[in-house]
Amino acid sequence: MNSVLLFALIVIFGIVPFGIAFLRIIYKKTIVFKIGLVIFLPSMFCTIVAYAVGYYGLWSLIWAVPLCFAVLMLSNVATKKYFQRPIVRLREKIDEMGRGVFAASKSETKHKQDEIGDIYRSFKNLAVNLHNTALFADAIANNNFEHEYQMASEDDELGKALTNMRDELKKAKAAEKQQAAEQEKEAWTANGIAIFNDLLRQETSNLEAMSRTFISKLTDYIGVVQGGVFIINNDDPEHVKYELKGAVAYNRVKHNEKEFEVGIGLVGQCAYEKAPIYLNEIPDNYMEITSGLGEANPKYILLMPAIMNDTVYAVIELASFSKIDDYKVNFLTKISDALSSTISMVKINASTAKLLEESKDKADMLAEQSEVLKQSFEELRATQEDLARKEAKLRELEQRYNIQREEDEDE
Repeated sequence: MNSVLLFALIVIFGIVPFGIAFLRIIYKKTIVFKIGLVIFLPSMFCTIVAYAVGYYGLWSLIWAVPLCFAVLMLSNVATKKYFQRPIVRLREKIDEMGRGVFAASKSETKHKQDEIGDIYRSFKNLAVNLHNTALFADAIANNNFEHEYQMASEDDELGKALTNMRDELKKAKAAEKQQAAEQEKEAWTANGIAIFNDLLRQETSNLEAMSRTFISKLTDYIGVVQGGVFIINNDDPEHVKYELKGAVAYNRVKHNEKEFEVGIGLVGQCAYEKAPIYLNEIPDNYMEITSGLGEANPKYILLMPAIMNDTVYAVIELASFSKIDDYKVNFLTKISDALSSTISMVKINASTAKLLEESKDKADMLAEQSEVLKQSFEELRATQEDLARKEAKLRELEQRYNIQREEDEDE
């Protein structure tokens, strides 16, 4: 009995601690350490049991076999805990990834520091990265180009490729948006040109009516709060003026003139320079806009000359509280060409009508003079005929007188 106990004590307190320490030093944080313990500890127990059976004889197998079986069961439990269950969880995780499920489970626990744990963590990181990739792809599909992709590392080639793809798609989306905006501006410009060309074609008889209709629709279409059209008056070539013929919400305070000579004021300066004037610093009290909410000064003023054949036929003046976009300025340039053509045609028509009226008056006067001359001619002819009759009668009297005288002389 003392020999068996001594042997057990030597194994338990000598060989077993030494073996565990040896395995821990050599295979620390590896699965080999756990495998070694599962094999080493039951082996030491079986060694003690074998020594006891050899000491007491075969009859001791009655208690030795159940005890060994219990130790084997404990070894089986340890094997399942340290090997089978982690492998099963690893397989389940791989199956989830195979089904396209990458999100980590909230019930997952911390794994041991061994090869199986390392493999599991690697798969978990892979699943997290794939999950982030799926979220990133979904964000891109929803046009969310501001979504940031979480790089797995500095060497994440897939992450770099996806980030580059997002940046290129973002640029393409921006380019597409810009192109759509440009197309919208072009459509707006084309539609406006059609509207105003049609308007100017219809209003060709009355210059003031055309000016009022034109500036009313123009301010509404461009989206400004105030506008006016100054039309050329070149009846006196030495003093060419531009007169206000049409206006919307027009209330000049400081410069309340309704006509400007070339070179005088902003309107006259625009006509002199034959170039647009765009101001974003408006002189105080230059212009006010009155509404039901009170009075306010505009922040931007645009003057556009309407030129044809180097002649400024009109100056368009617009005032706004906000900046007038460049495409609207370009649109106004095209509209001003049509306006100058219309004004030129209206003036030509008016001049032609005036000449026709003058020609008609002259024709009537000539006709009247012709009738007077005709009557005078008739009277003159009648006078001449009367004179001819009188002259013939005088000649006859003269002949009679000569005959009578000759007769008297013969006697």
